Amino acid sequence: MSLRAIHRAVLLLVLGALVLTPIGVGASPAVPAWRADTPWITETAIVEFGHDTISAEISDTPELRKRGLGYRDVLQPGTGMLFVYDTPAARSFWMKGMRFCLDIVWIELNRIQGAAESVCPEPGTDDADLHRYVSPVPVAYVLELPAGWLDTNDYDSGDAVELVLPSSSP
Repeated sequence: MSLRAIHRAVLLLVLGALVLTPIGVGASPAVPAWRADTPWITETAIVEFGHDTISAEISDTPELRKRGLGYRDVLQPGTGMLFVYDTPAARSFWMKGMRFCLDIVWIELNRIQGAAESVCPEPGTDDADLHRYVSPVPVAYVLELPAGWLDTNDYDSGDAVELVLPSSSP
């Protein structure tokens, strides 16, 4: 059998398989790498601001921090994500993979140290060009909340925050 005949046979097999494959089979969307091992289960912390309480997923490992809230479609009211570090340092966050806007809150010494409020995804922007939001002082905690939460609930820099972490977190 010639090489040309082999190519034709392979092409016919591939085309036949495509024609005989029912519509919709194999049409599932691409799955991001972080979803490959779902469900991702993390511990939660309680974050108390005055009379408001947030239930926050804890992101305290390099893998969880890298994933963050990226590729999710929404953050439910009353929830957030708390990034927990061992020691205070300047923290830089970006909106890579984000599909919705956030308030990014810098927390240290049981106080809000600053925030990047209502920051939004930058579709079509290369990773290298995405805006970085940097803490104004070294912090060990960063809380991501639905956009506008701080303004709606009238919280600002200097306001007290109580973090109730599970016993296994720093």
